[in-house]
Amino acid sequence: MKRKEIILGVVGIVALVVIAFAIANLVHDYNKDIINKQEEEKKKEQEDDKIKVDGIEINFKTYRVDQKFFLNVPDIFTKLDEATLKEKYNYNDRPELVFMSNDDLQHVFISTTNQDMTDDGLEDYLSYRMTGFTNMTMLDSGVYQKYDKTFAKLVVTDANSYYNFRFFTLDNKLVTVEFNTPVNDYQKWEDVSKEIMDSLCFNEEDIKKYSSD
Repeated sequence: MKRKEIILGVVGIVALVVIAFAIANLVHDYNKDIINKQEEEKKKEQEDDKIKVDGIEINFKTYRVDQKFFLNVPDIFTKLDEATLKEKYNYNDRPELVFMSNDDLQHVFISTTNQDMTDDGLEDYLSYRMTGFTNMTMLDSGVYQKYDKTFAKLVVTDANSYYNFRFFTLDNKLVTVEFNTPVNDYQKWEDVSKEIMDSLCFNEEDIKKYSSD
């Protein structure tokens, strides 16, 4: 009788071990499925956050301008050299920096001028620029604060082009950053334009933080 009880006890213990092992596997597989699902959702969110044009992901490169401010520009854009700048923009007030897409349809212009300007004067300057844009459609405009600086923004279209401007001051001089593209393509490039303008900042820690967000 004791032998039978021992055998039954051993069988019971083995059964419990098998059941426990099966439950542990089920729990492990369940947790693994949850983790995989969370990782897939996170990956999808990251993919959705990426800026794409015609399905192609746009990556950005950080540039430091005059050792004074930073901005991100698509790494597929070409930075024009001085000789090309003189050839393409043969005038005294040509932009200091120009970045151009491969097909020469999208451009980023950066102009650091000798025009006197203070943060308090940017709102009046914006109004002045707005009155000069006749026969154009106003998409956005205004003055805002960021990094303890004042920025003026102006986004307009005409029959041919889309323009996104930012105006700010450095050393009491006006700085202009412009992105433009053919108006028929502007919705494709709107997020790129926003990324460029939103990345404007004035020290390395800020651009590192912005680029990693």
